[in-house]
Amino acid sequence: MDIRQLERFVEVASLGSVNRAADALSVSQPSLSRSLQMLEDSLGAPLFTRGARGVELTPHGIELLPRARLILAERDRAVEAVRAGAGQGRETLHIGTDAAFAMQRLPRALAALARSHPQVQVQVREGPLGALLDALREGAVRLVFGARGPYVDLEGLAFETLAMESAGVIMRADHPLAARAQVRLSDLIAQRWIVPDHPALVAGWREMFARAELTEPPIALRTSSLHVVKGCLLEGPFVSLGDRSSFATEIASGQLVSLDLGLARYERPTGLFTRPEGRLSAAENALVAALREA
Repeated sequence: MDIRQLERFVEVASLGSVNRAADALSVSQPSLSRSLQMLEDSLGAPLFTRGARGVELTPHGIELLPRARLILAERDRAVEAVRAGAGQGRETLHIGTDAAFAMQRLPRALAALARSHPQVQVQVREGPLGALLDALREGAVRLVFGARGPYVDLEGLAFETLAMESAGVIMRADHPLAARAQVRLSDLIAQRWIVPDHPALVAGWREMFARAELTEPPIALRTSSLHVVKGCLLEGPFVSLGDRSSFATEIASGQLVSLDLGLARYERPTGLFTRPEGRLSAAENALVAALREA
């Protein structure tokens, strides 16, 4: 098994077609088929099932794919690191982040990194945490910043807590309930709830009502976009459960308020996900240090 065989395997797996992969790689279809056969022979297991509509991964292929992607990503990173050290290029940090980190903590840390490592380039991927952790396992990103909920799969990963998020009830400052001297959870049953589309947050929201022995209200909107949550809260009679830091600008400007209902707070750790065996570069360590101080 060699690197070229792995490259060709990943391309075929990604495109689901030997012919399309051959075109993308600028190689002949017979040459690509021979490389795949040699790889399967060296491993002693079939990697694809072939049919009229293309190819599909076997269980062995599914097992190999994320590891192959990781090997290729680490190869590319090693080449980049050596070239950057020799003055022949720049190091690029590939990181993933959830929306809360992207809007609050991460910009401050990136600003600090720009001052301490001006030659370093950064590529940021924002998205659902599950997809980001898969990208971390495969080497597409090196660091992931986000909240660790009870349903997050940490297999093969390490997590470092940087802060604790405490949820409050977020609403417009001119919402009728915001003017009350006291608001109970029972007052919120008839409201139009926005719930972030994440299993841990949905579970925490439901648990809040269950602990109070209240029937949970229907969810008016589920979304994984913090921008959509903010936009709806600013424009309409919605309420949502969220971390105050995610809405800090709008709260400071008087547009939104965060109500502490005196309940047992729904808390979750937020911080850094890494692969334990991955060795961080000086720039990556500088970014992590800046986040620890943020």
